[in-house]
Amino acid sequence: MTETDTLFDSEISGGQAEADRHLKSTIVALRQALEEREAGHNAAVQKVRAEYESEITELKATIAALRDALEQARHNGQAAVERVAANSAGEIGQLRQTIQALRDTIERLHYDHEQKIQRLNAATQDEAAQLQAAARALRTRLEELSFQAQAEKQEAVAAAAAEIQELKATCQALRNELDRLRGKSG
Repeated sequence: MTETDTLFDSEISGGQAEADRHLKSTIVALRQALEEREAGHNAAVQKVRAEYESEITELKATIAALRDALEQARHNGQAAVERVAANSAGEIGQLRQTIQALRDTIERLHYDHEQKIQRLNAATQDEAAQLQAAARALRTRLEELSFQAQAEKQEAVAAAAAEIQELKATCQALRNELDRLRGKSG
């Protein structure tokens, strides 16, 4: 093997090593970005959960207070019925309207809460699907880059082999010419 061959082989190996290092650093950077995105997503989900748990606790406290108020209103209504039988019909009607309004409010709050949960679940699923699509796109791009790097390496090796063949042919022609000239002069 000639010194030129050795030098050329070391240049190809160095270029390949550089390409490999570049691909590895790209993979590490992509992996780190994906992990950071997942961590941000998990933090957002935890925050939303905490908000909903707080809201649920508040709603339960409100329901308990409303139940207590409702029980107190029923008790007061019974006492009023016993005290004033003649005026009780109007007061009972008002209490029933209050109770229905409270029930309607509780049902509306429960429905609103369920709707919020469904919207958050849908948003979470959408975001997860987007992250999965992004990961697939990054994998595809990485595969394309790997294939492209392999093709470029093969092209470089083929070009180098062709150049070596040309240089060998030139050296052989020059040797033949030198031998011919030596043969004429000798």
